[in-house]
Amino acid sequence: MNCDILTRMKCLLSKVRLVTVMPVAFLSVNTASAANIDFSPSLSISEEVNDNIYEVANNKRKEFITRLQPGLTSRYEAPLWHWDLAYNFDYRRYERNSRSDETTHNLDAKGNFTLVDNRLYLDVSDTYHRVSLDVARNVATESSLFLNQVDQNIATISPYLLWRPGSKSTLKTGYRFVDARYWDSVGIERQEHSVNADLTHEISSKFSLSAGYAFTRLESQPSQHNKHDISGGFRFEYAERSFIYGQIGNSWQHFNVGTDVSYFFWNAGITHDLGVVVASLETRVQDAIDPLAVSTRETSYNGRLEKTLQRGMIGFSTSYTEFVNSQTDQTDQRRLSIGGTARYEIIQSLIANVATTAERFYVSKVSDSPYHLNATGGLSYIFNHDLTFRLNYTYDSKRNSIGNATGAIDTNRIIVEVRKTF
Repeated sequence: MNCDILTRMKCLLSKVRLVTVMPVAFLSVNTASAANIDFSPSLSISEEVNDNIYEVANNKRKEFITRLQPGLTSRYEAPLWHWDLAYNFDYRRYERNSRSDETTHNLDAKGNFTLVDNRLYLDVSDTYHRVSLDVARNVATESSLFLNQVDQNIATISPYLLWRPGSKSTLKTGYRFVDARYWDSVGIERQEHSVNADLTHEISSKFSLSAGYAFTRLESQPSQHNKHDISGGFRFEYAERSFIYGQIGNSWQHFNVGTDVSYFFWNAGITHDLGVVVASLETRVQDAIDPLAVSTRETSYNGRLEKTLQRGMIGFSTSYTEFVNSQTDQTDQRRLSIGGTARYEIIQSLIANVATTAERFYVSKVSDSPYHLNATGGLSYIFNHDLTFRLNYTYDSKRNSIGNATGAIDTNRIIVEVRKTF
């Protein structure tokens, strides 16, 4: 482990101490306050058979992967402090030595502290996950556990003030610091400092208006930039489980290297309960944290249909997404995706799951296969004492042509898992 990694670990530990020490000080002021605590440790052991561990078209290598994943979930609620935490340690052993044994972590932690009642608050969060080097690809639908991937850690600290300029108006002003790091020396690390003001006015219990401004300073090794965002929007709940919302604004980015850019951004959608199914449409423009670029703009259009069954659910979704390098104003990646999911309880405690995804990539940074097909089917049985047995099969195919399997990279995975929640 080099000195740079040690320095980052010390920095991360200092943030953890900040998150844990500050709440203790606040809780000591009112030790008699009631608190709700939920703490659930778990242990998962699984065995995977993978017939193409390196994801190649020829000369495939089979591998057996043993995984040990101890973890925990925790939730704490008190008058001055609450948090949500989910963590697991992931140890992987490659029995045929295709890869050295490795460890990684999965962390989702967030907390909110009341520093001054009804006025001053503090939000903190930390995430640690393995992500794809290609911002357009999702590791959740990839078959590999390591190819073209990197461990990403994002820590956020955000103090803010709440003001009540009127009986139906709320003004939120605050500061946010975001630190994004990569622990395998691959990826562009960055730090963001931003100040923001967001005003919400409630016209009625179902209709509200909003306006906002944010200034962001981003610093990274390749370049830095300043960004101004101004926006306005609304939200209207017109029926039970049915609502529409919209936000539109403009961003101005000023880079120290390259040209300045200005563009519209938006966030709009509608969810409508049709009785038979619930339909959702949404579109948005947002900043994406891209491991290989300083500033990436993501524009997405998504649609979803979901139906709740008496003993399960079925859903269908489609999306189109563009990723634009804001510094060069060029499209780096485009993705079209179609997917479906289904869950059904065959008998009590025995549940069947199916998920399919088809993706078309028009440009790719780390892969030459524009078509990606992924299908997963599985069974899970819940025994007494929170003991769960799972059996999953996944077929994954990366192709140059959707209708031609020549040169295709096909992978078959079978996973058996036993999980105990204490």
